[in-house]
Amino acid sequence: MEEPSLIKAGKLNKTFGLKGHIRFFMDPEIADRIKKLDTIFVMHQKKPLPFFVDELDLTESGHGMIHFEDVKDKTAADELVGREFFVDEKKLKKKKPFTSFADFIGFELIDENRGLVGVLDDVLQLPQHELGRFLFNGKEVLFPWNEEVVRKIDKRKKEISVRLPEGLLEVYL
Repeated sequence: MEEPSLIKAGKLNKTFGLKGHIRFFMDPEIADRIKKLDTIFVMHQKKPLPFFVDELDLTESGHGMIHFEDVKDKTAADELVGREFFVDEKKLKKKKPFTSFADFIGFELIDENRGLVGVLDDVLQLPQHELGRFLFNGKEVLFPWNEEVVRKIDKRKKEISVRLPEGLLEVYL
């Protein structure tokens, strides 16, 4: 049997009910790559101990509830609460290139009207929307990160074509 290639995936947070269910949080980037999760690993005396998944409910945000085959009650589940868990990376879907906004930092921003306006240095994730950030003539500029403004992303050239709202740059000058 091939040795698992373990990566840290999340943390077992608290028990739910009396039958041994556990609420957990998993890194959303890993949650997105789950095909089928049949085993997770919890460290026990510095060695990975496998737990076989009986039930799993997982959201895109990484929150979920899990039940293991050999965990039959709340007392057994309580022993696992607070522990980090690991998954076998070989059993995950291949990582998609450019899966987070951070992957675009450093890309040149090419405005349809002005040409090169700067280099993306951050994407701020706010509750209602995202904002791109770059420096223009030494001043920080924020712009809406949406389909109307961000027109095309060329990963090969590391360029982002944008249509900045009229007058946006003038506000910052």
